[in-house]
Amino acid sequence: MNRYLVFIIFICFQSTYAQDLLSMLESDDKEVQLTTSIFKDNRIVNAQSSKQTSKGEFKFLIQHRFGTLNSGFYNLWGIDISNVRFGLDYGVSERLAFSLGRSSYSKQFDASVKLNIMRQSNSFPFVLSTYSSVFLIHPSESERNETNFDLLNKISFSNQLIFARKFSSNFSFVILPTHIHLNFFESGTSADPLFIGAGGRYKVTKKVSVNGEYFYSLSTMTESHQNMLSVGVDIETGGHVFSLHLSNSRGMNEQAFLTQTTGQWLEGDIYFGFNISRVFSW
Repeated sequence: MNRYLVFIIFICFQSTYAQDLLSMLESDDKEVQLTTSIFKDNRIVNAQSSKQTSKGEFKFLIQHRFGTLNSGFYNLWGIDISNVRFGLDYGVSERLAFSLGRSSYSKQFDASVKLNIMRQSNSFPFVLSTYSSVFLIHPSESERNETNFDLLNKISFSNQLIFARKFSSNFSFVILPTHIHLNFFESGTSADPLFIGAGGRYKVTKKVSVNGEYFYSLSTMTESHQNMLSVGVDIETGGHVFSLHLSNSRGMNEQAFLTQTTGQWLEGDIYFGFNISRVFSW
């Protein structure tokens, strides 16, 4: 069923691409006009969007996740439990950006590069970007003192393609084929799991949009593994974008939310959280 869904999505992109080829032939002599505001922020919820940090800009991102809603009144339905990630993006050019981050979850550092290859315009029908990351779990002192300790086992990588299109002034959609490489993995699972992700944004008002994302695993994972599903609301307030959301994943980077998600929506394993991003010009 999921394979058919992916096939239908690609067919939709193909049909719109064919229509745009006709318009390209009719507008060869027109000035190229880039499509703007495909997504308001670099992330849909957890996943990457087609948004790129502009040249000379720093973007500071705070991602916060509380505990699960089914943790009960004693934990105030998850409010007493906290995980946070701080991230800093820098736009080297209009097409290239770097970022650094650190998550309290698993004490994990991350570094990434995002490259925009093609931009949607009146002469090209969608955005094509690449996104690559490396992750390092900070080992504890007791782990470092173990005789069989190997720092390489704490390192993992991800590579992702970003296909995004703004279909109308209100609706944008993205497809995210993703590869993860794990230096350390459980027996019977894949060291190089593959995932296909999809996300969207629907603008409700000028400054408010509803977002959603879903990743389906194409590889063998642990029995407890669940596909990541998140929904949220973005609110733009000047230089800030404030996002409120629900997700079955506690992790906030690709290695965590793709390979370590175990929450089940129907069981109430839902994490409430928010993202806040702020842009600073250099």
